[in-house]
Amino acid sequence: MNELMQEPMFYYAIAFVIFLALAYILGRKPALAWIDSEIAKIAAELDSARQLRAEAETALADCKAKQARAENEARMIVDMAKHEVEEMRKKADADLAAYLARQQELAAERIRLAESEAVADVRAAAIAMSMDSARKNLSENLSEGDAVRLIDQAVADVPMLKAHAV
Repeated sequence: MNELMQEPMFYYAIAFVIFLALAYILGRKPALAWIDSEIAKIAAELDSARQLRAEAETALADCKAKQARAENEARMIVDMAKHEVEEMRKKADADLAAYLARQQELAAERIRLAESEAVADVRAAAIAMSMDSARKNLSENLSEGDAVRLIDQAVADVPMLKAHAV
C-alpha cells in the first residue's frame, strides 16, 4: 500500500471520488431543481400548445361553419336570381306577345280605315262620274220644261230625304 501512496494517480483518483461525492451531495438538489423546472416549463409549453391547438380547432370549425353558411346563402341567392330571371323572362314574353297583339290590332284597324277610305273614295268617284254623266245626258236630252218639272220634284223630295237621314 506504500507504493500506492506514492503514485500520483492514486491521489488523483481519491480527489476525483471526493469531487464526485461532493458534487453529488452539493449539486444533486440544485440539479434536480433545475431539471424539475425545465420539466415544468416543457409541461407548461405542452399545455399551452394543447390549448392553442384546441383554440385553432375551434376556430377552424367556426370558419368551416361560416363557410358552409356562406355557401348556402350564395346558393339561395343564385337560386333566387334564377327564379327572378325566369319570372322576368316570362313577363317579357307576355309583354311582347301583348305588344305584338296590340300592334296587329292597330295594323288591322289601319287597314280597315284605309279600306273604308278607299271605298268612300271609289263611291265618291263613282258618284261624281255618274253625276257628270247624268248632267251631260240631261243637258243634251232634257228640254227646258222637263228640267223645271224635275227641279220642282227634287225640291218637294227634300223633306222626305231629311227624315230618312235622321
